Amino acid sequence: MSRSTDMSRVGNARRRFLLAAAAATCALAPACGNDGPPPALRVGTVAYTADELVGLSERHIEELIDLTAFGLAVATGELERVGAPFIEREQQRLLLQRLAAEVSVREAGLDEAALRERYERDPEVELVVRHLVVLSERWRDEEHRAQARARAEAALRRIQAGEDFARVAGEVSEEPGAAERGGLLRPGREGTWVREFWEAALALEPGGVSDVVETEYGFHVLKLEERRPIPFEEVRSKVLGRLIDLADAAARADAWASREAERVTVVPDAIIAWRAGQAPDTAVLASWPGGAYRGADLRRYIVTLDQDGRARLDNATDDAFIGVVRGIARNAYLAMRAKEMGISISQDEAAAGARRWTGRAERWASVLGFRPGASAAEVKDAARAALAAMQQEIRIARSEVASISEALRAVYTVERADPPVLAGSN
Repeated sequence: MSRSTDMSRVGNARRRFLLAAAAATCALAPACGNDGPPPALRVGTVAYTADELVGLSERHIEELIDLTAFGLAVATGELERVGAPFIEREQQRLLLQRLAAEVSVREAGLDEAALRERYERDPEVELVVRHLVVLSERWRDEEHRAQARARAEAALRRIQAGEDFARVAGEVSEEPGAAERGGLLRPGREGTWVREFWEAALALEPGGVSDVVETEYGFHVLKLEERRPIPFEEVRSKVLGRLIDLADAAARADAWASREAERVTVVPDAIIAWRAGQAPDTAVLASWPGGAYRGADLRRYIVTLDQDGRARLDNATDDAFIGVVRGIARNAYLAMRAKEMGISISQDEAAAGARRWTGRAERWASVLGFRPGASAAEVKDAARAALAAMQQEIRIARSEVASISEALRAVYTVERADPPVLAGSN
């Protein structure tokens, strides 16, 4: 017998075991009724009986909790709420980058006229684009993707033969509302669209049509309608980094940030007490004139850490933990200073960041079988099926969901029976 056959049998056995353990029906579990005993596990509004957890190790129960919470976020339209800490951390990163550029400009002694003159040599642009898309995410099987590409290529041939782009897009594109708009999108700037789409659009001259372009969503054909220069005032903070030589001013900018950060005072006793669960989230862990960094802020930061980052923080000495908090509080203070100096993230950039997060999460949901508007029972069934599945794309999606475990549990309450129901081991 080949090794691949052995592995297939092992996979099938695991699948049958998990399905039998995690997918017990109410017909076999009297506790499903309203008169039964309290659930052994509850995640938000989804409850599991003891019979439904029989045979699951602690690791698998933790996976089931994460999958269920994620399924609820999809069903109730709360993906952006779950992702809010991640979105906020990315916005802070952008603010700090722009603060460094702004300070570098000041340290380099450049005035507004010089910056504007440099910008006008190579301005940022806003693009008006029509497109059509045949949806086929990268996790789809080869046959699905080949058929999708073929449909996009057939549409491109029609356009190249002289048919009206808007009419072809209206007939072929699978984007909601494409027919009514003829595939016309709202004007986009860098960061509005995924990288491959933006680069393809940017490479076109007005009136030009692209080849078939592959993105994480599927296969597109683009037509550039218009290219508009963006006024310097609208993108000043964004483009400073490419208008000046940051390397020359970086040391002085770092020195400025270090001087500013001296205003931040950490409170070691409060940090250690919070870490030990002996201080509330309202406890001030660090402060500066006019502001403070509290336990709730640190908790919100921690949920953005991946499993390795969280493990390193959990295993850090108290002194190292205090050092981490000092650095995080320093960044929070500098981000506040950036806003005071008029540096900001535009509404379009903020919306694009939120779309990137929800787009990723929606792709996980599609792979795992979760859908908006699903009932608690449907979320439960999909979570158990996803736990038992062995396909590679589902294993990858499960891993991605596990990486946001803390963020999910910050939104959805998890209640376990006392003592917890466990059977088997990792």
